[in-house]
Amino acid sequence: MSAAPAFALYAGLNVAIILILIVQVIRLRRREKVSLGDGGSPALLRAIRAHANATEIAPIALIGLAALVMVQSPVWVIHVGGTCLTLGRALHGYGLSQQDGPSFGRMAGMILSLTALIWIGIFCLLAAI
Repeated sequence: MSAAPAFALYAGLNVAIILILIVQVIRLRRREKVSLGDGGSPALLRAIRAHANATEIAPIALIGLAALVMVQSPVWVIHVGGTCLTLGRALHGYGLSQQDGPSFGRMAGMILSLTALIWIGIFCLLAAI
């Protein structure tokens, strides 16, 4: 697999994660009959934050991965960054949406997501110099 299809794989998987999180928010909004905000529902608040957190982190990481494809970085660099990002977003979204407070999913997800951002950022800078 070359760099462009590898990027497409991680972009597609992260879009799927965000869509799942959106559906979760919609489902809870309908169940709780809340059209704006969280209506005081802890489950809806968690779902909203899980979605928001994914949309705060995934796009910038995917932009960085796209830049790495454009500068013809090795495919393994794309795979490491994309795998960390995707696993991190999936674990974090699941962990945050399931329970209040700290959880393995939230902790591992944020560690992997931050690792992905650092990895992608470093390789973007290395490609620029």
